[in-house]
Amino acid sequence: MEALQQDHSLFNLTVMLLPLQTDHLLLPDVMIAEIFEPSDIEVKVESPEWFVGYIQWRGQAVPLISFEALNGSMAVPAALVQHVAIVESTLGHGHLPQYAVVVSGRPTILDITDDQIKPYEGRPRGRAEVMSVMLDQKTAGIPNVNWVEQHLQTFILHR
Repeated sequence: MEALQQDHSLFNLTVMLLPLQTDHLLLPDVMIAEIFEPSDIEVKVESPEWFVGYIQWRGQAVPLISFEALNGSMAVPAALVQHVAIVESTLGHGHLPQYAVVVSGRPTILDITDDQIKPYEGRPRGRAEVMSVMLDQKTAGIPNVNWVEQHLQTFILHR
């Protein structure tokens, strides 16, 4: 009888739960190219606090952001950055192929279905997020990737 029951989940997705200073960021794993410890950060003067600087990754300068600061919270100073996640841009052109996000440790990789991810109203949602969720007994923000990438690209192109 159980074999005849249908799975009512609409999707299966592998995600990364990226630890931030006080919370988590949830992204599909295919968007994350690598997690590593940067050796040097090139800080730019007169940048907004959410723009940490540039790091070198595979021979190219990649912009590094503090998602928390972009989302309206506290910035992570460059001197305290220990881990970054390289994110593949969704913009589809050469101005911003990748960017880096400050993370505070190693991510958790989870295989989830749509019924495992629930909106969570007990966590304030920042301006760079589309939703707050509870997943694997942890709260997380789902970023508004288009807004984040457009915001970053506008800054880079007009500086």
